[in-house]
Amino acid sequence: MHEPTGLARARAWVDAEAPILWLLGKTQAGKTSIVAELTGQGHDEVGRGYLPMTKESRLYAFPAQQPVLRFLDTRGLADCAGYDATNELAQAQEQAHLLLIVVRADDLDLAEIIEVAAQARRQRKTLPLLVAQTGLHRRYGKHDRHAEPYPFDGTDADARRAGVPHELSQALVAQRQLFARIKGEPPVFVPLDFTRPEQGVAPTDYGADRLWDLLEQILPGVSARLRADPAATGAIRARIILPWSLAAAAANAVPVPVAGGMVSASMQAAMVANIAHRLGCAGDWKRLWAELVGALGSGFLLAFGGSWSAQQVLKLGLGWGSAIVASWTFAITWAIGEVGLYYFSAKLAGEEPDQAALRERYRQALREARGRHKTLKQQARQADDH
Repeated sequence: MHEPTGLARARAWVDAEAPILWLLGKTQAGKTSIVAELTGQGHDEVGRGYLPMTKESRLYAFPAQQPVLRFLDTRGLADCAGYDATNELAQAQEQAHLLLIVVRADDLDLAEIIEVAAQARRQRKTLPLLVAQTGLHRRYGKHDRHAEPYPFDGTDADARRAGVPHELSQALVAQRQLFARIKGEPPVFVPLDFTRPEQGVAPTDYGADRLWDLLEQILPGVSARLRADPAATGAIRARIILPWSLAAAAANAVPVPVAGGMVSASMQAAMVANIAHRLGCAGDWKRLWAELVGALGSGFLLAFGGSWSAQQVLKLGLGWGSAIVASWTFAITWAIGEVGLYYFSAKLAGEEPDQAALRERYRQALREARGRHKTLKQQARQADDH
């Protein structure tokens, strides 16, 4: 008798050589968002891609046919009321190459999760523990924003980072103290805030670069193989270019000449650095921005400066001026993102795009972005009407 196709595939995934990342956390802690970030898949795709292994555990392998990384989700003890998950947890302890504990920054009820982690460490003293502290914006005040550049390194100094809201700092420290009872090498902590573009919290993948760096340290070679997947391009557009374009447009629409323009220009540079880092190119935002602008040539820089000045003048036209500037800024930011994606992808492949190809890519993206912004506004109006 043949076993079901899904179960057969799950067994094949278990036997694969790809590392297993064991996800442990409560429902709504942000586990799916982390898998979506690392694989470049949408939330719905990740949800459909999981296959059940036992009653309360499931496995997601990416890519599906020849996995580079496997995610074992044992749900969370709070989700297993009335069910003895002891055997499943013991199996996870044996299989896992990394235990990723996902906890919301506003949750201090973690006793059961910490006990599982402590037990895993007692059984396997060298099992790496990574704690993702998620949903940072839940601890923000009304006018708080993400501290830029990303300031956290997981040490005690995170309690005193400039630009980080005091309430958030206190919450992060309080959570970390709860993990102090775990024996052996202390867990590595990484604050994250993965949101949807419409939530208006940019960047929507806050802390992603730090997560990638830690993954590379713990599981060498995995992040490079994940980033090389063709799906990564779509993920960069959805999670970096789109939210930064919307944020830059909103910032530059402020009806005060120069002020919003400076903010939007800094956002464009930050976006370019995000794209480069996601593709595995090192360097700070100033160097990466200068590198891209240099590759585009002096003509681009002059045109960019001219359009920036024109935008600030347009703001003097009350109401209609700011609306035009917002649309213009979105299109320019999107086009810069597209050319950055093209340029740094080529570098990753060992190529050096010529200036003419870069400029043509920018012009084409600029044309397409104007229509994209119009569509987004129409969708927003329709959503408001409903």
